[in-house]
Amino acid sequence: MKKAGFTLIELLIAIAIMAIIIGTLDQVAARILSTYSAVQSSHDLVPQARYALERMATFVQESDAIQTPSTTDPTEALAVSERLSDQFTNASRAYKGDGDTLPDADTDADGLVNEADGDPAELVTFDLDKTDAANWKLMEQMPDYGTVSTSDFKAKAILCELVQAFTCTRLSAGVVGITLTLQQGTKAVTLRTTAKARWVD
Repeated sequence: MKKAGFTLIELLIAIAIMAIIIGTLDQVAARILSTYSAVQSSHDLVPQARYALERMATFVQESDAIQTPSTTDPTEALAVSERLSDQFTNASRAYKGDGDTLPDADTDADGLVNEADGDPAELVTFDLDKTDAANWKLMEQMPDYGTVSTSDFKAKAILCELVQAFTCTRLSAGVVGITLTLQQGTKAVTLRTTAKARWVD
């Protein structure tokens, strides 16, 4: 009476089939991880780009003067008169968390902003810092309202990193188109927006 069992050939065939299955699963797992990593990179980039665009658009919308870009050439910079922030008590120049309900650009605290003989326009600027060739940064510079001078600025602050491209285009007197591309590795995200200055005809 013969004992039941596997022959050497059957065992080798089984091992070969298992190797094929494991190899296929390994490729599928590698592809899934690669796709996840790429999607995760995009998810990391989108909030940064969206935040930067929304912040720039907000300042444009409240502005009454657009210095840069001109109406002819796209630029890698945006400069508009700042009349949005309210972080100081204008009369005393003292910092107050909830402000004084007057825009900080109202330097003489008379309720008017950027009037001809009172307080001149003070610019908030956004531009690219290309110092690190591997990681361009979009920078924001606000006026320093803590001093009486209208030409003082705070230190530049990083608005977002990993910038591949940043352009601003003046579409009409008070309308600015902004394009921002962030890239991490091989993944890139490009967002665009258009903002209209409320006080510019």
